[in-house]
Amino acid sequence: MEIFPNWTTIPIVFFLILLTFILNRTFFRPLGKKLEDREKLIGGARVEAEQIRRASQERVLEFDRKLREARREADQQLAQVKNAALGEKAGIVSAQRKDTEKMLSDARAEIKTKTDEARRTLELQAQLFAFQIASRILKRPVQRKRPV
Repeated sequence: MEIFPNWTTIPIVFFLILLTFILNRTFFRPLGKKLEDREKLIGGARVEAEQIRRASQERVLEFDRKLREARREADQQLAQVKNAALGEKAGIVSAQRKDTEKMLSDARAEIKTKTDEARRTLELQAQLFAFQIASRILKRPVQRKRPV
């Protein structure tokens, strides 16, 4: 047997090597470069997307923190306003209570004064009626004694 059964295998091998070299230069290298560039773009987009996601998460956390702080401040201000209103209410109630007590004491004093005046008037009228009754019963005028 022969080592080379057919002399056509040498040109076929040579043609395959030449075709591999030509295809590698004209097709596979540019295709590989394009795929590599695309991978870099995709990788860069992924990195950029991850950075954007992290930034948005930081912004959301910052927003939540500021929202909690604003709510806490609003609660504090509400408590301060409520305390101020309660203090003002207590002051108003106290002032009204004092006014009411003064009016009540003035009314009591006036009632006492009028009662004393009415009592004196009644006593004088009772004495006058007593002298008139005594004068009619005795059928003579009765004089009242003057206090000394």
